[in-house]
Amino acid sequence: MKLLFHNFLFLSFLIFCLNAEECVGFGSKETNGTEIMEEVYRRHQQFPYIYEEQSMVMVDRNGDRDTRKTKRYSRVEEDGSVRFLLLFDYPSEVKGVALLANRNPEGQTNKYIYLPAYGRQLLESAGEESGDNFLGTDFSVENLTGEILAEHHYVRREDEEKDGVKYFIVDVAKARDPVAEKKILRRHYIRQDNLFITLTHHYDRHGRIARIQSSHDLKEVDQNRLAANMVLMENKKDQHQSLIKISRRILSDDYVPAEIFTAEWLYENYPKIEPDEENNEESPLELEESTE
Repeated sequence: MKLLFHNFLFLSFLIFCLNAEECVGFGSKETNGTEIMEEVYRRHQQFPYIYEEQSMVMVDRNGDRDTRKTKRYSRVEEDGSVRFLLLFDYPSEVKGVALLANRNPEGQTNKYIYLPAYGRQLLESAGEESGDNFLGTDFSVENLTGEILAEHHYVRREDEEKDGVKYFIVDVAKARDPVAEKKILRRHYIRQDNLFITLTHHYDRHGRIARIQSSHDLKEVDQNRLAANMVLMENKKDQHQSLIKISRRILSDDYVPAEIFTAEWLYENYPKIEPDEENNEESPLELEESTE
């Protein structure tokens, strides 16, 4: 009986350790920046199918607001390739404008912009840097599609504690840069209790903070997996900010069929609209409080 009791205790401890990184040494001084980021992506950012309805509110230095409505589609295929589509629905002057990105299993990404006013063609987006803003927002293409771990070099800094919350601090640089010349692109603040990136400082070429990205209203969308219902990007240089608020989120392949991620689907569903075909749009509805 005593042997069975000790075996039960050992099994219970083993199960606990499988769910708590500190039991197996995760987060100790020996854990490096790459290992931390791999765990962050494994836990929170590898949803195979995502559909979101979003509102994007942009505020300039004078306090003037510009509201846009968007839909986000993303899909991870069995071979590891990733498809991404951000589609603007409101207001009428940007309706049908889209960002289309495809990442192959080797990590190579092609990014295209679709502008219905230019007809049936995709414009290739060559911008890769953190400061390349997308269509007047304060977000870059990379901010919207996510950074590729294999293309970056991660360095862990000293942990920090703010308002009673402990954070891993990880600096990000381009992996292809020579070690002696690596420039920090951004710094991630990762909560140690849930391994979610809640704050990122984006640096300019002179090493100054150019933009600050923060995630808010975290919700559990799957077992131990979190997603932010609000993401704020503050542009310190231009005194401008962009807020993305997700009003609806569905994790289902039914909402992100493969044909959506093609130029042909965009051409058919969002063709060029002639001036006499345009209709006046109603003001956007208030956002729902809850997220599916």
